[in-house]
Amino acid sequence: MKQKKYHWQPELSMAVISWSCTFAILFLSLILSLEYTRPYLVSNIVLAVFFVFALLGLNRYFKLTDQGVVIHYLLPFRKKELRMENIQTIKIGTKSIEIVSDAFSFGFTHFHYAKKNRRKALLKH
Repeated sequence: MKQKKYHWQPELSMAVISWSCTFAILFLSLILSLEYTRPYLVSNIVLAVFFVFALLGLNRYFKLTDQGVVIHYLLPFRKKELRMENIQTIKIGTKSIEIVSDAFSFGFTHFHYAKKNRRKALLKH
């Protein structure tokens, strides 16, 4: 069975900060490209850095498996696997999911997602 990825974003303040920094890199690249009329190496390098940060920002997702939940964070090496016996409760809201577990440093974590139809898919899974 193919596992479905559920993309998420952190709480609103952290999402605004991370995406603002990412787009600041894009605007810096565009400003650098306006300085010269032909392709400029520094501008292209900064644009490549923007694409790396944008791909990392879109890399936040979790998968529901039979054994538990696999959570992928911003950095690829911070992947966390939670087994079902370590999870106390899972609360599914209209635009977020909250997982309560001792594996987290605060005891729980919120995952926000944008699409409303994800709630039905999560409940079905």
